[in-house]
Amino acid sequence: MQKAQQQAVDRGFLWRISRDGRDSFLYGTLHAGRPEWFALGPRTEASLSRAGTLALEIDVTDPAVQAALQGAMQGPPRALPAELMRSLRAAWATECLPADTLDRGAAEFHVMQLGVAQAQRQGLFPLYGAESVLLVRSLGRQRPVVGLESVQTQLSALLARDDEEAATMVREALAELQRPQAVHTLERLTRAWVTGDLKDLEAHAEWCDCVNTPTERESYARLVDGRNPGMVNAIERLHASASVFAAVGALHLVGPRGLPALLAARGFKVSRVF
Repeated sequence: MQKAQQQAVDRGFLWRISRDGRDSFLYGTLHAGRPEWFALGPRTEASLSRAGTLALEIDVTDPAVQAALQGAMQGPPRALPAELMRSLRAAWATECLPADTLDRGAAEFHVMQLGVAQAQRQGLFPLYGAESVLLVRSLGRQRPVVGLESVQTQLSALLARDDEEAATMVREALAELQRPQAVHTLERLTRAWVTGDLKDLEAHAEWCDCVNTPTERESYARLVDGRNPGMVNAIERLHASASVFAAVGALHLVGPRGLPALLAARGFKVSRVF
């Protein structure tokens, strides 16, 4: 952290939202990062310092949230076709992940873990993600931390509704991870976040090669835009009593259904800081 603080710069995307004589902030995060990013830039730090509450997508410090996530990862396995399970086991072994963990939990989580492993080979680790930095800074100052949505809402967006949908999601996710351009897609997303390239981030669905099938399009809409109205409701409620620093995945902040646009429609003055 000391080394990171010596070279701290603002990364990501930050908006100020104002209403009723109070300022709050929206910060677009990347859920993984590099060790040298484990510090906040000056404008991010100043904005966080003005906020009375840190709001993340879910409050990962809540034991009930931790238990629910653990239950989804440790619960009964999905009934996948044998050939698909073989493909998943092969990809799992390639990443040197423990084989017995595939015998429990939702298969959708397993392919997400494969994506995390791929990101780690590119030097991006969840431990150094923006949320971790914000948590460290807030807990150290005893700033309250809350979730903008329930863990059940997030799990509903992440997980398939039945075994058939799960099999489709796993098959398409494995195919996506095995495409050569998958590495370049993550690099481009990371570069957009680091440089604050909002225009390129807004075009993510056009270049990510991840919304090609009906299942991918439905899953993308459910994961991104579908959760935004609920988070807007939570931000509006929190802002009514205190300044809030709301940090969510950067894709939730772009386009006509992104949080800045939705809050502007509710009478907030919205201005981009960087």
